[in-house]
Amino acid sequence: MRLLLIAYDVKSKQRDYTPLFAAIKTSGTHWWHYISNTWLVYTDKNPKQVFDALHPFIDEVKDNVLVVEITKNYQGWLPKKAWEWINSKQL
Repeated sequence: MRLLLIAYDVKSKQRDYTPLFAAIKTSGTHWWHYISNTWLVYTDKNPKQVFDALHPFIDEVKDNVLVVEITKNYQGWLPKKAWEWINSKQL
């Protein structure tokens, strides 16, 4: 299992992004969404597999999506419950 960060910038005003968010939620066994336009997903999939699952739901001209694996080398300013969730995933 691995922890992936999914960041996106969706810009199409004519597209319904509900399927994208549903695909993010189902791409792993657990997910966390505390920061706008950013999700953490605990999954057995690699970044390419997750991106491939999300790709049908984005506008290739207007949208941006980044999927990266989080390693033990991370830092930030988040609420205690966020760090507890991240640390519980045994990176």
